[in-house]
Amino acid sequence: MNSTQPQFWIVAGPDGVGKTTYAFRHIKAVSGSTRFVNLDEIARGLSPLDPAAEQQRAARVALEMTRSLIAEQQPFSIETTLSKKAHLRTITTAREAGFDVNLLFFLVASPEISLSRIARRVSEGGHDVMEVDVRRRFDRAIANLPVYIDQVDRWRVFDNATLKPKVVAEGRRGCIALIEKTPTLPAALWTALETLPPCAE
Repeated sequence: MNSTQPQFWIVAGPDGVGKTTYAFRHIKAVSGSTRFVNLDEIARGLSPLDPAAEQQRAARVALEMTRSLIAEQQPFSIETTLSKKAHLRTITTAREAGFDVNLLFFLVASPEISLSRIARRVSEGGHDVMEVDVRRRFDRAIANLPVYIDQVDRWRVFDNATLKPKVVAEGRRGCIALIEKTPTLPAALWTALETLPPCAE
């Protein structure tokens, strides 16, 4: 990592895998910045009683915040399910502006575990996600992971089955330096990662 360059951190993974929990607990220390762009939190700020009604406006606000932070050369983090490829453009813009881009990808064994965690979150007053969206994004996030790995400077994959996330794979742009298969994560993840070439020493 080049400490002289501003850092852009992407906290990613399907719904219900613990991204936000990790970010709130650790991303300030990891990234060295308190600037965290979270669409769900923005929507909650716009409409505390019905955040879902403000998702589109929140997305526009998040995009403007991201653009401003890049233009101002401010280190920052975002959260995303990685189920779409829209952030590839943001990564390109950030890299062209001199940022180092870091990806932290969190995963659990199945959508069922995600749904269980989301149900618990809702019971505690948190936001809900439709089951069909959870299942769709789970598969798409894994499928899109290698695409994002090709664009970021550094990346890590975490097994977030327990309270303490475990690093199971990591590497640099377009390559893999470490892989430790665990039976608790879906086979599709390992299939996706095994397409990557090893990083040069």
